[in-house]
Amino acid sequence: MNLDLQKLKIAQAKACISVNDIVAKTGLGRSTISKILNGVNTPSVKSAGLIARALNVDITSLLKDED
Repeated sequence: MNLDLQKLKIAQAKACISVNDIVAKTGLGRSTISKILNGVNTPSVKSAGLIARALNVDITSLLKDED
């Protein structure tokens, strides 16, 4: 799943949620979340959904726009 990192960081800032909060809400590891937020790893659909839920946004709002 190709998430737009800028959209992800904006959603995180709007939600005023830290990486630790995302970890707690998703149950994913801190390393996993950090790698996703830094663009090192591409999340699975399940992980992306958990992150979107933690940020209280629709998953489609975090996806890269099709060119």
